Amino acid sequence: MESKDNIKVIMHDRFEGVGIKIEDELFVPLSLITKGYNSDTIWNENEKTLKINTTNAKVSEIPYYDYKGNYLHYDKNRVENWKVTFTKNGIPKTIYSHGEYFNPSTIAQYGLQHYSLYLKNNDASSKSKFLTTANWFLNHQDSFGGWAYQFDHDFYPGRLNKLRKPWYSAIGLGMAMSVLSRASNLTGNNIYSNCALKAKKLFQTASTNNGVLAKFENKFLFYEECPTNPSSYILNGFMFALIGLYDLFKTTGDKKTKWLYDEGITSLKRMLPLYDLGNRTAYDLTHYTTNGGFPNVATWGYHIGHIHLLAALNSIEKDPKINETLIRWKGYLKGAVK
Repeated sequence: MESKDNIKVIMHDRFEGVGIKIEDELFVPLSLITKGYNSDTIWNENEKTLKINTTNAKVSEIPYYDYKGNYLHYDKNRVENWKVTFTKNGIPKTIYSHGEYFNPSTIAQYGLQHYSLYLKNNDASSKSKFLTTANWFLNHQDSFGGWAYQFDHDFYPGRLNKLRKPWYSAIGLGMAMSVLSRASNLTGNNIYSNCALKAKKLFQTASTNNGVLAKFENKFLFYEECPTNPSSYILNGFMFALIGLYDLFKTTGDKKTKWLYDEGITSLKRMLPLYDLGNRTAYDLTHYTTNGGFPNVATWGYHIGHIHLLAALNSIEKDPKINETLIRWKGYLKGAVK
């Protein structure tokens, strides 16, 4: 008869539970594993099968990025379910604790969602909603070529000073470029792409001078999602901006836009290792640029966002270094550690 004993299990010297020892095999409570390693579990009663994953979030493959096509699987987005309200003209305003404001990146995501739905379903309503957002960007562009955020933003309290309105964001500018480029291709009207071209001036204006341009190591061009001082180097916003520049170049053939994109890709390849934490990615580099001391670890949702954006850029660049990084970052979702 096999021996069976209850045992005390202590994880990380923080969590305790009761396990079982059967002969030479030790069994640890699932609740303790979940708590200690922040893992996700799925139990299938019919199959009597337990699945344990680092995260249950899934990656959508992007083998080919088309500047006229579905935007990063955004047909799966539902901005309507976010914390937003809509104007009578159908433009989303983001609801913050301090009020309701137009957020250019949210507006762009709403437009790109409906553009992707239009391509998927040939839905006239989605086409109309997409063009409504494109026209919003057309009609609300300011004299500097952008769409400023009209509220103060405390990106990282205690580590960085609050951004004071008005300020520009590379993610808002880049995603607006993606909207306007697609609107130009869809309608055949270059009024949209000409509008987008005016925004490139802010990519050439220093983030310390109300633009979005920072220089890593005083050399590598980086387009800031949050133009903080010191620089924060937020990864996802930078990659969204690169995709916007790519969309605009492919639509217009503009050489300066291509140069901004190419310089950004050079910076991305130089900086990618700095975001790699060996088991997940960093959201930004404030642990390096400030006295913060520890990385701002990306949530799994943002980590997957990094993978999607990098996959799109890799499909364009077909670069061995980017591809190697992409494979490694996908591996982290399955518990791989480097």
